[in-house]
Amino acid sequence: MNNLYQMNKEVYKFIFHTYGRNFGQWIGFLAEMFRVVVMRVYIVIAIAQVTANIASGNFDAAKKYSFYFFIAYVAASLVGTLGELLSTRAENTQYGRLMLSFYQKLVGKDISFYRDNQTGYLTSIYRQHLDGSLLLLRLLRGEALGAFISLIIPPFVLFFASPQIGLIAMTVVLIQFIYVVWSSSKANKYRQLSHEIFRKVTGEVSDVITNMVAFKSGGVEDKAQERILKLIKQETASFGLRRKTVTLLDLPRNIITACGITAAVYLIISKSSGADPQSLGLIVLTLTYMFQIIRSVDILPSLVINHDDLVTKVYPTLKYLSNNYEEICDPIKPKKFLIKNGAIDIEKVNFSYSTNSGKDKRILVFKNLTVKIKGGERIGIVGLSGAGKSTLASLLLRFDEVDSGSIKIDGIDIRDVRQNDLRKKIAYVPQEPLLFHRSVKENIAYYDNSVSDAEIISAAKAAHAHEFIEKLPNGYDTIVGERGIKLSGGQKQRVVIARAVLKKAPIMIFDEATSALDSESEQIIQKALPEIIGKQTAIVVAHRLSTVAGLDRIIVMHEGKIIESGSHEELLSLNGRYSSLWKKQTSEFVA
Repeated sequence: MNNLYQMNKEVYKFIFHTYGRNFGQWIGFLAEMFRVVVMRVYIVIAIAQVTANIASGNFDAAKKYSFYFFIAYVAASLVGTLGELLSTRAENTQYGRLMLSFYQKLVGKDISFYRDNQTGYLTSIYRQHLDGSLLLLRLLRGEALGAFISLIIPPFVLFFASPQIGLIAMTVVLIQFIYVVWSSSKANKYRQLSHEIFRKVTGEVSDVITNMVAFKSGGVEDKAQERILKLIKQETASFGLRRKTVTLLDLPRNIITACGITAAVYLIISKSSGADPQSLGLIVLTLTYMFQIIRSVDILPSLVINHDDLVTKVYPTLKYLSNNYEEICDPIKPKKFLIKNGAIDIEKVNFSYSTNSGKDKRILVFKNLTVKIKGGERIGIVGLSGAGKSTLASLLLRFDEVDSGSIKIDGIDIRDVRQNDLRKKIAYVPQEPLLFHRSVKENIAYYDNSVSDAEIISAAKAAHAHEFIEKLPNGYDTIVGERGIKLSGGQKQRVVIARAVLKKAPIMIFDEATSALDSESEQIIQKALPEIIGKQTAIVVAHRLSTVAGLDRIIVMHEGKIIESGSHEELLSLNGRYSSLWKKQTSEFVA
């Protein structure tokens, strides 16, 4: 029960601070309240008065109340329509803002956030949050408001007409409300479980579709189906238990309603035995209100279920709007970031990362790491897997944050500038070529869609991608598919390199950028590397030493430490780790 209370508290707080700040929303809410009160309360009183006056022969009074009925009905309809238009406009405006805000929050998380969450799961919560919050608002303004007024005001009106009948109505409403809220809390745990499994199923399906080549080539359809089937069975089981619980709890509610209605009707019959004409008005008033109460009580369980369903959809997503995964923050007063030389100073950097078991246990990667790179210098970083090569690139981009020490570019600590400003100045080519479900042209020009076709082609030629692009079905307008599935690994990587070239950033980072290329393409890119880099500061992380052999300086890393540094020739003359790796790789190539 406390969990349900906390969920409602957080969700309503969120609704108030988003949709509730729009003045048009409140005008629409008040207009709907006016419409419901008139339609469900005053109209019934007017009809009862018409009936009573006709029975007593007072036809003038009956006509007067008929006129009141007409005016009230038209006024309620006009105000209701106006309120609905205002509410819809306010909703649409705020929905668009909320969609953008959630998108910004979702994509603004640290890289660690995406390492921990499935793509499909995040996509699912994105839609559930947006649609759930809007539907909850509409439920509150529509069915919930109507039911609330029908359950609260009519019993009081009946009380003034007949205290005994009014008390019966009030008692029925109070007992029903308490019982429905209690019974809903009993089914809440199944509701939460059902929604969570639904999100997991969505994430699992998305995961399979995203990695369809691995899925199809592995011959694991049966195992994958068993995994999905297990989740589906869990979801249907939790949904079944929930419906069973709600259905069984409906029986006492129906018995309570039957007792209350029977008691009210019995009193009406007793009061009408004197054949007083005014009693006909009371009969109409009582029966109409009681049936209205019955209808509202009848929909109350489904109303509460729908309400709690929507709360359960919105509540889990609120944590994704918090700063839980935004440990890497922009400075309050960021410095202007204008790179002149592109000199990089890595000074006494310590860095460790947390394991899956939690943040208490961390693995040390760098201890007092110091590297100085001159502006325009081309640096190669090599070493065995786990040496910290890619981690260094990640720290430069502030995908991860140093524990201590500093990283400066042209004397400015990268923590003193906005992350977006920092990354605009760095062209990054990751080990895994990342393409969007767009055309080749759009992928190359992703960082700047205002560039000309000539500039796009020039970048593609520099990356030796132009030749294969021209042979594609629609050339540069060919859609590459999700994650570039229509292209080979080498083709995707060359498109990504072309994108980096076109960015024209003063600093370039190649993180195993040639790993997906075939030998011939790799040799072409290696020869073209000076042209690709130009006069920019460049850091080339590579496994194959031949990729970095022609660079100004090569840094050899081992277990997070720099063990050798120098040009290709200088490192060979040392007969150390680099020389050993070079001999091994060249002998393998010759063999």
